[in-house]
Amino acid sequence: MSSSSTTRPPRAAFPSLDQVLALPSEYRVVVPHEFSDGNGHMNIARYMQLHSDGGWAYFARFGLSEESAAAGGPTTFDVEHHIVYRREVLAGHDVSVHVRLIDRSDTALHSLQFLVNRTTGEVANSHEALSLSVDLRTRTIAPIPQDLASLLDARLAVDRSLDWDPPLSGAMAVRRRPG
Repeated sequence: MSSSSTTRPPRAAFPSLDQVLALPSEYRVVVPHEFSDGNGHMNIARYMQLHSDGGWAYFARFGLSEESAAAGGPTTFDVEHHIVYRREVLAGHDVSVHVRLIDRSDTALHSLQFLVNRTTGEVANSHEALSLSVDLRTRTIAPIPQDLASLLDARLAVDRSLDWDPPLSGAMAVRRRPG
């Protein structure tokens, strides 16, 4: 290895099925046949759809729902994703999305979702995301409203106390302004 190369810190071990199932989930669905691709398994675009649907369902508990956004309320825009595929998902499989909060700032939220294949008893993939709080009237980055921030902080404390490290990509993180 040359002296100019960089090395990535080792990634945390992938959590067990039981560890992921202990995380909250607000979304569960049986994969429809139209989600399959030419390889006979779920198309990669559909993983994003399930994570998007699962994310909306989960974050609604903090006041960040599609309905709230449609009414001009608080919302976030995802600005970065990292997905790790571990197992195939097939049409007819029963899946659920489980979420762990990683970090937040006044305007940003870092989360990690896991897709659990309940049919096979496996964690199918992870989806790491960085989201920014947006004021839909101006479509600009805005602080997370304090009432929602308090709810997120309470959940963040629970997730940070878990006895396993999240398998993060190392490619994204909440950035804080100096001072």
